[in-house]
Amino acid sequence: MIITIGLPIALQNLITFSVSMADTIMLGHASYDDELISAADLANKPIFLLIITLFGLAMGGLTLASQYWGKGDVKTIRRITAMILQMGVLISAAAGVFVLVFPAVTMRIFTNNEIVIQKGVEYLQIVGWSYFLVGFSIMMTIMLRSVEVVRVALFASIAALVLNIPLNWLLIFGNFGFPELGIQGAAIGTVIARAAEFMIIAVYVFLIDKKLKFRFKDVFDFDKTLFKDIMKYGFPVLFNEVAWASGITVQAMIVGRIDYVEGDFVAANAANGVIFQLFMVAMFGTANAALVIVGKAIGEGKLDEAKIKADMLFKIGAFMGIAVCFLIIATRHFIIGIFGLSPETEELAKELLIYGGIIAFFASVATMSIVGVFRGGGDTRFCLIIEVACMWGLAVPLAAVLAFYFQFPVWIVYLGMKSDEIVKTVICFIRIRGVKWIKILTR
Repeated sequence: MIITIGLPIALQNLITFSVSMADTIMLGHASYDDELISAADLANKPIFLLIITLFGLAMGGLTLASQYWGKGDVKTIRRITAMILQMGVLISAAAGVFVLVFPAVTMRIFTNNEIVIQKGVEYLQIVGWSYFLVGFSIMMTIMLRSVEVVRVALFASIAALVLNIPLNWLLIFGNFGFPELGIQGAAIGTVIARAAEFMIIAVYVFLIDKKLKFRFKDVFDFDKTLFKDIMKYGFPVLFNEVAWASGITVQAMIVGRIDYVEGDFVAANAANGVIFQLFMVAMFGTANAALVIVGKAIGEGKLDEAKIKADMLFKIGAFMGIAVCFLIIATRHFIIGIFGLSPETEELAKELLIYGGIIAFFASVATMSIVGVFRGGGDTRFCLIIEVACMWGLAVPLAAVLAFYFQFPVWIVYLGMKSDEIVKTVICFIRIRGVKWIKILTR
């Protein structure tokens, strides 16, 4: 089941992050002083926050739907999907309007560098149109996972990759007679790629899919009782993801205001983040598979089997974490060189990747536990509590104090930013040994 469900999700994430990595690499080579990488990275923080919000909302629905899948109740899953889709589309539309109307205000949230703000505004004024599409795409691809349909998202991501990278190469650098648009070219490529992704998913969902059988008439379905269940069990997942993403966003604001380091910390952290996510794609895919595996077993009433599977999944997360840690540290000299960073920023990024590799171990175990086992088990409130407490009670204030009060070296600030992963791992190890995380959510 891990291979069937997790592998396509991992490949989809790999392709998605390959697109982000290609954007970062091309913008790095189109800039002589890292400002395009910094601008694109900070201008993408709003959609990062949006995607995480949508992801949290959809994962909340998936937590509930996976147990109904264990019962074989597809009709209820369709109703859950409809309500999740309605909320997701409204949220993404509101976010799109905001960044298109207030692009400069958006950029000033993250930095006071006027050059970076100007370039970021140019990017947002174009890429903001893609916000209107991501709500549908993300909601539907995640809800399809509840009935073990995962390949359509992979095909849509492949189409986005095939379009995005060549378009970036043509429009950023002005190859083959195309206009040399720089950061605006990257934005245009992103919008076109997201439009293609949206079309593929829409055609599949409404015309082809035979498992969920979600059709256009189902979009407007609403059930008060199920909506209360979504609020009770699903909204903690949404608030969990929003709390985490908001914390990452505040950390980006901290990074954007550190000026006492040699090299561009924003650009180095952006490259570091892309590499970190690239190596973590298998882990995210496995964690998503774990949610469905555990949730389905509980929905079938096989609670002892769910506990056995959870213990094994936790061990798999630890082994994968060790592998990711080794790969990040071992390949850092090679992989960071392809971003086209300035020498000072490149050295800074290499240093950060050592600590990023160590953090990846803890992040792997925490991701498997929180995103996979505990959510599949219906323990969404605990996930919310641990995420908020560790991010906002520890990582965010610690990073701010280390950066602005003590002005410690940036690698110490980075470890402060990621300290939540270490604490979450310890707590998850204790929690998973018991059975309090197993909650039956179906009616």
